[in-house]
Amino acid sequence: MEKPQLQIHMESPLLDRPVSIRVTGLSGGQNVTLRFQRKSYWGSTIYSMESHGTYMADEEGVVDLQQISPIEGTYKGIDGMGLFWSLRIKHTEENSKEVFTKLQPQSLTILLENDGKVIDTKIITRKWIDDDVIRTPVNEKGVVGTFFHVDNTSPRPTIIVVGGSEGGIYEFPAALLASRGFNVLALGYWGQDPLPKQLVEIPLEYVEGAILWLKNRPEVAEGWLGMHGTSKGGELALLAATYFEDIKAVVSLSGSPVVCCGIVPWTNQKELPPSWTYEGKAIPYARPDNSVEISNTCRTMRQAGENPLRIWYDYLTSDPQITEQATIPVEKIKGSILLISGTDDACFDSVRLNEKAMERLRKYNFKNEYNHLVYEGAGHEIGIPFIPVSASPFTGGNKYDIARASRDSWEKTLDFFWMGIPEHKIKYDQVSGGWGNE
Repeated sequence: MEKPQLQIHMESPLLDRPVSIRVTGLSGGQNVTLRFQRKSYWGSTIYSMESHGTYMADEEGVVDLQQISPIEGTYKGIDGMGLFWSLRIKHTEENSKEVFTKLQPQSLTILLENDGKVIDTKIITRKWIDDDVIRTPVNEKGVVGTFFHVDNTSPRPTIIVVGGSEGGIYEFPAALLASRGFNVLALGYWGQDPLPKQLVEIPLEYVEGAILWLKNRPEVAEGWLGMHGTSKGGELALLAATYFEDIKAVVSLSGSPVVCCGIVPWTNQKELPPSWTYEGKAIPYARPDNSVEISNTCRTMRQAGENPLRIWYDYLTSDPQITEQATIPVEKIKGSILLISGTDDACFDSVRLNEKAMERLRKYNFKNEYNHLVYEGAGHEIGIPFIPVSASPFTGGNKYDIARASRDSWEKTLDFFWMGIPEHKIKYDQVSGGWGNE
C-alpha cells in the first residue's frame, strides 16, 4: 500500500505564483493535518509563524488543497493558498545571529501530521525576485532607489514604483513586477538618506528626475513608462501622471485622488503643511487648516493603541470646496488609469475618494482606459498575493477578502500594464515571460 506523502508542484518559485499541494496514499475519509512553519526576519526580531488545516481525504485517499476546505484551521473555505496567507505569528525572539537581507527568499516547512505525529515533511523556497533580474541600488543625479533590470535583452517597458507612509524604498512589488518582464525603478522620495526625513513638501521634481534618468538608460524602451503607487504613493503616482506626459499607465493601490496634507505628528499648530510641491509652490491639498480638537483626539487614540486614521482623513476631506480644489485633475493624464480600493479600508474612505476620480473621468469623457476595482470586505492591506495577511485594526478588512482581493487585483494589475503597451512597438510573450520588438 502506498505510504501517505506530500506532493508539491511549483510552476514558479516566485512568491506571487500559486503552489499546488496534494496528499496521496491516505485511506478514504482519513483525517490529516497540514502545518506550515516559517521564520520571518525583520530588523532585530525573528517572527516564528505558523498556519494549519485539518482535512478529510476523498474516496481515493487524496487531499487536494485546491479542491477541499479544511474541517478546521487558520482559514475557511476552498483556497489552495489558504495556508500561505493565513500564517500568523506564534512567538518572537531577538535576532542576534541571523543576517537579514532585503528580498531574501522565504523558506517554508510543510508538515503532514496524523494523530499528532509527523509522517512527511517538505521544505520549499519562494522568492521575491527571479534569478535573471539584477538589483542595482541607485543614488545619482538626484535619483534614490533600486533599479531592477535584465542584461542582454531588448529594451523593456519600465515601471516606477513608489510606496507610502512607511518611507524608504518599496522593493517588494518592484521585484515581482521585474520578474514578470518589466524594468522597474523602486523610487524613494522620503524617509531615507539623502531624502527628506518627513513626508512634507516633497518636490514632484523627484519623479521628473527619475523619468529623465530612465530615458537615458539603454535598457528602457522608448515611448512608454508606467507608474505604480501604494497608499500615499498612489496619490503621488496619479499626481505625477498629470504633470509628466511620459507616464502612459498609472496604478493607484489603496490610494487617493484627493491630495491630502503632509504626514506630521498630530499637532496644536494652526496650519498643516503640504505633501507636494512643484517649482517651489505647494500643490493644493486638503486641508491647510488644522482642527486642534480632532488632532488631540487622534493623538489620544493613537497613544491608547487605537486607530484614528479614518477620523483624521474624514476631517481632511470634509469641506467640499477644499476637497474639490485638492482633487487631482486625472482627466489630464495621457494614459490609462487603474484604481484599487477595499470597502473596509481602515485608513481612509478610499472607495468614496476614488469615485471622485471616476466622476471626473466620466465628466470629461476620458479617452483612455480607466477602471476602479472595488473589493468588498478588503482593507488597506490589498497588495501582493499569497503572503501573510494581518487584517489589523490599523488596516481593516478580513483576511479572506483581503487575500482574495490581493490575488485578483495583482493579476489585473499585470494585465493592465501589459495591455497598455502599444502592440506595434513591443510585444509581450506570456509563455517565455519576455519582451521583444516586433
